[in-house]
Amino acid sequence: MKYVKWFVLAILDLLFTAQCYITNPFVVLFATETGELPTLFTWWANWDDGLDVRWMVTEHKVPRWAEYDFDRHYKYYDEWQAEEIIGKHHGFVVPLDTHFSLWERLQRYVCRLCWLYRNTGYGFSYYVTGVDVRKADIVKVRDNPDDIFYETDYAWVLKYDRPSFHGWHWEIFLGWKMQNVEHDVDRCMLAFRVNPFCS
Repeated sequence: MKYVKWFVLAILDLLFTAQCYITNPFVVLFATETGELPTLFTWWANWDDGLDVRWMVTEHKVPRWAEYDFDRHYKYYDEWQAEEIIGKHHGFVVPLDTHFSLWERLQRYVCRLCWLYRNTGYGFSYYVTGVDVRKADIVKVRDNPDDIFYETDYAWVLKYDRPSFHGWHWEIFLGWKMQNVEHDVDRCMLAFRVNPFCS
């Protein structure tokens, strides 16, 4: 039954993802100065980060022309630091210089949009199609760095990473992201990724 449940939820997740690909450029316009989306757009937003993520801008994960001086404008705290500071597992920024030129605003818009496309429908996959998993319920069937299969009576995860061809490798990630459950009960978002062309 847990596999049928995942299959049905994965279809819903794909439908919402398709909608997000169309609406992301519009949704980004509603972000606050600190890169947070209003509650109305919770299903589009990351549950564990805002839209302004330092490494996304500074480690060349966006088009070069869209990179701006992130550190001049923001102090970034990742989700682990945030948990220590504010007791919430949600990365955030503190504005340092709120003066953005028109060009920098365009760059920031593109960076935020790239982040949303990288994590399309993240909130939906967490709040709607995700499941609560009890750590005590997890049975580790396979537990290798590149081949994981865990299950419970109500959830499962398969994570597989192997060479495919010509320097590429397979990345298969299905089920729910329960391989890193830390607390007695953690919310685990739905996983649905099959890619034979990872580098």
